Amino acid sequence: MYIGEIPDGSSIEINVSSEDKKLSLCTFARVPKNPVDEKMMRDFYKKYRYGSGVLADAIERDGKYVGFHLHEQSNLHVFSIVDKKPYAWTEVKIILAMFKKETYYLIMSNQNAKETNRRAGYRQWVGHDGSLKLGLEPGSRDVVIKDISTGGIGIVVDGDVAPRIGETVHITYTDKVMTSNGLPKEFNFSLKAVVARKDETVPNRTIIGCMFDRPNETVGKYINMKQTEHRQPNMRR
Repeated sequence: MYIGEIPDGSSIEINVSSEDKKLSLCTFARVPKNPVDEKMMRDFYKKYRYGSGVLADAIERDGKYVGFHLHEQSNLHVFSIVDKKPYAWTEVKIILAMFKKETYYLIMSNQNAKETNRRAGYRQWVGHDGSLKLGLEPGSRDVVIKDISTGGIGIVVDGDVAPRIGETVHITYTDKVMTSNGLPKEFNFSLKAVVARKDETVPNRTIIGCMFDRPNETVGKYINMKQTEHRQPNMRR
């Protein structure tokens, strides 16, 4: 699958790694809005000698867009889920480009990526308390939010009461992420998801994996902030 075949609105994970650091940032694919934008994309392909590409939302941090100008020791690859199948592109170039006064990433690759066996998307560890509501059941249950991605969420439930696979659940939790100026930004999540798997290997505790019906852009922004909360990526901005 060529990178230009990623559908509009799909979640895209950009991974940057070096010998001692790894960073995963989330963005979302966008289609060109008009023929002028399409021509600009073709001009960039010609300039950089690539045959396929996709536009994606540029990630902003502290009033600046994050760029991917890598050192020789760094690696860059892109991951996306298309039709519930995971694909990874390991030969990519990402530039910041302006289309009609809006800034995007143009992610380019000549690679025809094959389906990979990787799990669906980067999971950000959370470890905070939250609540779980089952279907139409009144009230809610206390849970621990294990991890989260743009495609789903993992929770831990104590006791022998747990939702069934395929059941719709409602999960809420709050987290504060520290920005670089020292001020916290609060995220209040109220998420609807479907139970996809359960792990009951630990006595009196069930780990539940849930899937969202579509990629969640607010979760993507949250993960990006969590990733850069205490460290800077191995790249210039």
